[in-house]
Amino acid sequence: MTGGRSPDRKQLMAVQLDRVQFSYRGDRQGQLLNITQWAVNRGERVLIHGPSGAGKTTLLNILSGLLTCTRGEVAVMDQRLDKMSAKQRDRFRANNIGCVFQRFNLIPYLNAIDNIGLASTFSAAGNAQWRDEASALLNSLMIEQTDWAKPTSNLSMGQQQRVAIARALINSPALLIADEPTSSLDSENRDNFLAILMELISKRDMTLIFVSHDMALAEHFTRLEALYDITQRPS
Repeated sequence: MTGGRSPDRKQLMAVQLDRVQFSYRGDRQGQLLNITQWAVNRGERVLIHGPSGAGKTTLLNILSGLLTCTRGEVAVMDQRLDKMSAKQRDRFRANNIGCVFQRFNLIPYLNAIDNIGLASTFSAAGNAQWRDEASALLNSLMIEQTDWAKPTSNLSMGQQQRVAIARALINSPALLIADEPTSSLDSENRDNFLAILMELISKRDMTLIFVSHDMALAEHFTRLEALYDITQRPS
């Protein structure tokens, strides 16, 4: 199995989980997730909500291949992550999954363009026009051009968040995974940001799995899921 992208996304489910369990201790007493079955169709925009510590970030890390499940099957774009080596998962993630983390994980001394460029270099697809694409994304996300050359540590939290989104989208992934990316924004900027994000996702024919505590976001999504329901769903 390789980490390359399948040529026909239309034939694929975006996500399929089957009898997935996860424990940091490797036993039932330390079990954090227990998901009998869960699936996401290609093109869906799913909002997952739940209390802190319930395992939302852990679920996203399993879907992105940053963590491996203790038991069960994890398929993303019809590829079994649980059967891949760590290197294969890294390659698959670079080619197929865009990730926006709570803390953004930007390189603070690099500017916005160079942070985005790093993501492009990790993809086997290799976008030769990545600088033009990065500029288009930053414009779409309403980051002033005068801020593109600044170290990202000198940008506001809202600007850093939008750079992180641009980095996640640069390789045109099939799946975008976002962990509380609007938590630093006020309600007006949050709604403006989500409108822009949803437009970009629609244009790029992507699937979105988005975690947030903010139920006011629900109107932007095609599907609302409580983590409790996912983990308690019967077989």
